[in-house]
Amino acid sequence: MTVSLEIMNKNMIDGQLKPMGINDPIILEAFKNIPRELFVDKDKSSFSYYEGNILIKDNRWLLSSMLIARLINCVSISSDDVILEIGSCTGYTTAILEKLCSLVVGVEEDPELRALANKTLAKIESNSSIIVGGQHILGNIKSAPYDKIFIFGSVEKVPNSLFDQLSDNGSLITVIKNKNNHKSCGNAVVFKKNKDIISSSKVFDVEVPFMEGFNIKEDFNF
Repeated sequence: MTVSLEIMNKNMIDGQLKPMGINDPIILEAFKNIPRELFVDKDKSSFSYYEGNILIKDNRWLLSSMLIARLINCVSISSDDVILEIGSCTGYTTAILEKLCSLVVGVEEDPELRALANKTLAKIESNSSIIVGGQHILGNIKSAPYDKIFIFGSVEKVPNSLFDQLSDNGSLITVIKNKNNHKSCGNAVVFKKNKDIISSSKVFDVEVPFMEGFNIKEDFNF
């Protein structure tokens, strides 16, 4: 018997998200209403609600819904928030965030992925989101400041240029991991900005693929 995508979606919420403490009804509703299968190739649609990450193309991943939800759940998102998302890939995380806030600006440096993402977002009428071109490491200063910045991937360091794009009391959420230490686990970290002072809090240990475009040469102490 073939299980419908609708049932797969429900099983994902009940079997992956809720057991990890994701109980915010707004977040759960967002995952319920965004059809994850639209953000992968058609031949992978039956795997779209799989518990693991899905490889989209060279070193670019659609993270598992559980990982995405846990990172989103690290902070409180207001319906008035303007969010910057770094590395939107096919746009699934963009669509989820759009259900939670006022506006999402995504940055995607791969033109093929960017075109695909914007096409899918238009198809599902995700009208309060847009994905623009640009280097991931530079963010998008044009629409700054942002209340939240999400990087749904591991990075070794966060450049000061991204912290500069945060509003006062804004938060940046990502996973910090040392590329040279293969035995170490990544740390989900929330960086908080208060009057140009950046503080950080480790939330949980997690393994997340590295985000492309973050080869930082500048010194940064974490």
